Amino acid sequence: MFVSIPLFLERCLTLPIGDAFRTLPPLSFHARDFRESFLGPDEITTLNGFKALKKQVEWMAGRYAAKQLARQFVSGQTALDSTRIAYRTKGAPYLASEPTLSLSISHSWDYAVAGLGLIPANVLGIDLEKIRPESRNTLLRTAFTTREANAMPPMDDKELFLRWTAKEAYLKYIGQGFHESLKRIEILGNTIFHHTRPVPSLTLYSRLPLPAYAFSMVC
Repeated sequence: MFVSIPLFLERCLTLPIGDAFRTLPPLSFHARDFRESFLGPDEITTLNGFKALKKQVEWMAGRYAAKQLARQFVSGQTALDSTRIAYRTKGAPYLASEPTLSLSISHSWDYAVAGLGLIPANVLGIDLEKIRPESRNTLLRTAFTTREANAMPPMDDKELFLRWTAKEAYLKYIGQGFHESLKRIEILGNTIFHHTRPVPSLTLYSRLPLPAYAFSMVC
């Protein structure tokens, strides 16, 4: 479920929040500020605890995407504002009412996306990133090994960001997030290596679903 953040802000909030949200301080939200009720009182409290409006907006949009998925594909779901999303020990989200179903959320610039696995205990991880050529050198230095850099097509920003999203999606798949170094994950061809060993029995799906955005799913 992909959600356009500008459209989400326009359709779901009564407050006038434009593109400048990325550089503004946080706002104090109340139930009356939402055209569609999709957050419970405890979630609004959590929302108001963030220290930047950018974080608030991304968190809301990601949660909205996840709850829309639950409403469409999970039977017996309650209203959106009663649908609860909890977190495992290292931060992986899940539906409180369906803890055996895998849930993954990502966001980047103008989009948020959520993925929901409908087969119990089958795990998935997703990641979305805006393709930003100006970040190429920093990304190569901080997220990729020499072996990966040598195997990558030169000056191919799309491929670079696809492989970066594959790494991030795999970290979500294993439930590690920021607890594992990106350089310990290598993407060579369509194979994922962890600590230099290929990871068997995984599907890696990488695409460009939107102009200037890279997306990967590992399951």
